[in-house]
Amino acid sequence: MIVLSIDPGNYKTGFSVFNFSSKNLPEYIISGVIKSNKRPENLKKIYLQLEKIVNEYKPQEIALEASFYGKNPQSLIRLGEVRGVILLLSSMYQISLFEYTPQQVKNAITGYGWSDKQSVLKMVEKIFNLRLNSTDEADAIAVGFCHFLNRK
Repeated sequence: MIVLSIDPGNYKTGFSVFNFSSKNLPEYIISGVIKSNKRPENLKKIYLQLEKIVNEYKPQEIALEASFYGKNPQSLIRLGEVRGVILLLSSMYQISLFEYTPQQVKNAITGYGWSDKQSVLKMVEKIFNLRLNSTDEADAIAVGFCHFLNRK
């Protein structure tokens, strides 16, 4: 089973693709970050890039990190718009969607639900033997790993 995992962000959306055929560890296929700094063009860019990934890898499921309330309500609204794009993609391609809170994701990858981004990055690099430059990319991989553990 192929899974697309996503860490939504206003200007940086992390993604990763896994094959869940193994029982021990999901097989890492690809990951990256979709970057955009213009609104509302960023929503179109995120949709089109994720659609390209969907068409290339044909995931059966999408794992998504759920939104959480931050200090800035405007940021939360913008994050909701990005999530809406991902929900639309899921609906348009009839891909099942699963959501995990940031605490669930951090607990799955580090064993502690309140880990910082650097701890998540280090554990993702260690578990999957990767060198990453982006915490957004690491977060997306961690979402995929969390989904794998929850699907077992």
